[in-house]
Amino acid sequence: KGYVPFHRRIIEEAKTERYRQVPFLDISKEPSTRPPIPDPRKNRLEKIDLAKEMSVKVGDKVRVLFGADKGKHGIIGRILHGKNQVIVLGMNMKRSFWHPEPGPGKPSIMSVECPIHITNVILVDPVTKQPTRVKRRYMMNGECVRISKVSGSAMPDPVPIGVNEREVLWAKHESQALIQEKSRRGPLKENVFGNREHFKTLVRIVRTKEEVEAQSSAAQAREEANPPLSTPPPIVPPRPRSNGRWRPSAPSYAHKGTRPHA
Repeated sequence: KGYVPFHRRIIEEAKTERYRQVPFLDISKEPSTRPPIPDPRKNRLEKIDLAKEMSVKVGDKVRVLFGADKGKHGIIGRILHGKNQVIVLGMNMKRSFWHPEPGPGKPSIMSVECPIHITNVILVDPVTKQPTRVKRRYMMNGECVRISKVSGSAMPDPVPIGVNEREVLWAKHESQALIQEKSRRGPLKENVFGNREHFKTLVRIVRTKEEVEAQSSAAQAREEANPPLSTPPPIVPPRPRSNGRWRPSAPSYAHKGTRPHA
């Protein structure tokens, strides 16, 4: 038959092994179709809902672990499942805005809670008031109960959460900000960069400023080089005393050529 390369012999042996005659009423263990080639584009990270894994619900009492409000307790007002973040009522108040409906008796500036990552908060044990993790257990009637790992007691039901007025005002502020026209939004109405007059004006301002600075520095240098001659004030001798009174000095008549009579 001649020489057969090694890879050809391997392929023929695989074909013979694959398509061999199966005994009667026996089923081949080979798959009927080959498995598809795995697509590397599908090997993406799977998103995990940490709120479900940590058994955190809206209305639970939690403690803030990091940030400016570290160590404080608060109630979860909302859970952002897509970003694994929570909004704790009264915590992380950093976003300030003008009141969308100003009036007498209303504050002019409002603050709203910013989201906190869910890993930065932890549930509080109802007995020891200490941070704890929880586990899920099912009772005889099939009800799922959250159990604290610190004290072993059941976690209380979440507190009902009402409407947060600050979030409502923040939503109104955002809607008004989008409607109102802002002069700084979008491109400039006038072609400032293509207009040569603006450029010339800026150049003239800069050159004038440089000239003024040069003149002031030159004047200061001249003053330092030629300091003004300062003459001391004349010294006036004190007048002699006579019987405790001031005696006037004798007048001079030299300019007249005469002398007073004796």
